[in-house]
Amino acid sequence: MRSRPSWPSLSLFALSALLGCSGEEDSRHDSEPGLQVAESPLASGWERTLVVPGMADPEVYKENDDLFFLTGTGNSVTLPIYETNDLTTFRFKLEYNPSVADPVYDYCLIWAPDLNKINGAYVLTFSGQRVPNGAACPASGQDVTTFRASAPDLNLRFGVPQPINPNTTLPRSNISAGCVKEGCNRTIRIDSATYNDPSGSWLYYVWFDRGNNISAINTAAPATVYNVTGPAIAAVPAHEEGINEAPEIFKRNGIYYLLFSHGWFNSQYAMSYIMADSLPQLTRARAVRRLSQPMRNAAGQLVQTHGHNAIVDRRGEYFNFFHQGAFQPAGTFTSRSTYKQRVAFKPDGTMHSLNQINVRWNRKAGYSYSLDLVLRDGSVVGPCLDVNRLGTGNKVTFDGVCLSANSRMVNKGDIAALRIFYSNNNVWGPSVETPYDGFSDDVFLSLPSGVAPFVDLTWNEKQTGAQYSIDVQRRDTGAWIGPCIGVNSVNRALAWTYGGRCDTPGIDVAPSNISTFRICSAVNGDWARATCGATSYDGKGMHVPVVIP
Repeated sequence: MRSRPSWPSLSLFALSALLGCSGEEDSRHDSEPGLQVAESPLASGWERTLVVPGMADPEVYKENDDLFFLTGTGNSVTLPIYETNDLTTFRFKLEYNPSVADPVYDYCLIWAPDLNKINGAYVLTFSGQRVPNGAACPASGQDVTTFRASAPDLNLRFGVPQPINPNTTLPRSNISAGCVKEGCNRTIRIDSATYNDPSGSWLYYVWFDRGNNISAINTAAPATVYNVTGPAIAAVPAHEEGINEAPEIFKRNGIYYLLFSHGWFNSQYAMSYIMADSLPQLTRARAVRRLSQPMRNAAGQLVQTHGHNAIVDRRGEYFNFFHQGAFQPAGTFTSRSTYKQRVAFKPDGTMHSLNQINVRWNRKAGYSYSLDLVLRDGSVVGPCLDVNRLGTGNKVTFDGVCLSANSRMVNKGDIAALRIFYSNNNVWGPSVETPYDGFSDDVFLSLPSGVAPFVDLTWNEKQTGAQYSIDVQRRDTGAWIGPCIGVNSVNRALAWTYGGRCDTPGIDVAPSNISTFRICSAVNGDWARATCGATSYDGKGMHVPVVIP
């Protein structure tokens, strides 16, 4: 694999141009004015806002609720650092140039910084190549690896970079290409991320073998490597394209989250995440959930991607900083820039997605459908998805592109309402509209005299290795059917579409005749000690989330 497998093979100058930092606007950081994110008076609070044009791989360090620092990939030679008191207005603070800080070496291919406070010092960790002063950089026979520089105070004047754990058998930086003799998972290459936990200061990093993989060490006991995810660790789905990178860790309400990016930058690049009760459990043995989807136009050409993010909280609200790839004209990569979008959480702790809405509406026999979007400025995008795309179906996942409106892109936070038109004679007058909050993943529109043809059930992951089954309670008799869908069918899935058939006993029970859905969880087949969660059902809706306590 190349030093950055998610990028094509490029010269330093071509790479800088792709990063959006070779032009005048993005190369003069020392004269750059403060960046202001302005909100519309019609803002919902969930809008996506541009933070720094041309900057990728954002990292946000929180000193306190009134002081944060933002950095990221700049021109591949230096790292810009911004300061903010409110996560809205960003002031350029300084630029770190490791080649200036180090009297012996020059550096290039400077990517993906991490900023943290470790053992009382401010620490900047970044990926790059290092060569003797005046030598060609990038250098043949080398690969990108990870360096670390420190600063004593909030002036953030970082000193000479140092490799991690040099001259040891521990996981470490490796200047030369290839893996250290102890194994590829001990070769720290790119996208390092640090996390301070009561158990110690953790370092997550990416290494190369059959693609990009993520591992971690607790620096309090660095000899133990925790293999997290990647094609050399576990089977990964095809859409991840053998690339798992850009780890990001945070904790909320006792739950740890690991976010990572996957896919080639010009293909399936997007974000996913894993949840667990402890850092060692944050591996692919847990469920992997999608946070974003790449966006394509009606012709199937790529128009937007999202990845390499940082999550930060302020006064109880969480924000996702990520870079957004632009492909305009469609299919042609032009730039990456850093954006911010507020994060919303569901009752089970999972996150609402960055750019998807599951829209469901009940069925009217013989009818076809069309979807419009009502925006917060009062305008309407219609049809966003017309009858040729929806037909007689009763569900669609909107991913941010109105394929029937010249592939117009619409962010979730800009939507005020969704409107479904229904017709059985190609006359498109009748419609139903429901308000939209700007963040939810699931929206239901109830059509007059409509019936629920199915119910999408979702539930939380109880613990690593847990299996699940589905029970239903009949509305007509009050009797429970358990299991309705047994463990041999559900297994470890965290979602199921119920279409009216209890497969295990072979009984038909229409959704309208169900008053309660119950999900039970057990480990190692120990159903005598199963834990169950139940949610009442009105017989009309088409999505029922269940929380297993």
